[in-house]
Amino acid sequence: MKRREAIRKTTWILKSAVFGPGLVSALYGCQQKVSDSDDLAVLNSQQHNLAKFIADTILPRTDTPSASDALVPQFLDLLLKDVFDEEVKEHFIAGLNQFEVDCKSSTGKSFTQLDQQARNEYLDLIDREVMAKAYDKHIPFYFTFKQLTITIYFSSERGVKQNLNYMPIPGAFQGDISLDPSDKIMLGNQMSSHEPKQHL
Repeated sequence: MKRREAIRKTTWILKSAVFGPGLVSALYGCQQKVSDSDDLAVLNSQQHNLAKFIADTILPRTDTPSASDALVPQFLDLLLKDVFDEEVKEHFIAGLNQFEVDCKSSTGKSFTQLDQQARNEYLDLIDREVMAKAYDKHIPFYFTFKQLTITIYFSSERGVKQNLNYMPIPGAFQGDISLDPSDKIMLGNQMSSHEPKQHL
């Protein structure tokens, strides 16, 4: 199967339903619920395993954790259960299943049965076709999956602390600080005039 044909057959997901402003807050809210256990709420074991292989191909283990090390597949399952509505859930699962069908049609094997190089090559073809485009209201499954994988990864403790220079807010809040008469209080431009400002 040509990769363009696979893209034409892909499942489309409403962009606003997936990447709304509350996504990051929802991810942080899921932190305490996610565990290393195999208990799944929405995905079956085969779908979960496929999600793990795709996510780990996107973010493999190097000197930093892989996507599955950061429990990305478990987060995905919990998002499908607690955050996304039924229509998004159905489209996401349909897209995951279609991904597997297309991979078998193109390579003769399940994505999980491909060796690492073949998985990289197959995903690279799809990645170049899908991620290079801009989407308005609807986005293809793979675009959704990759964006969620990266967002979840860098919302996790392992993803943040082992990839970024994690700098928590230093020190405690001090609400009462002595001010010397010679100290100056710096005002922003918007406060430098007594004239009322028009807000945009």
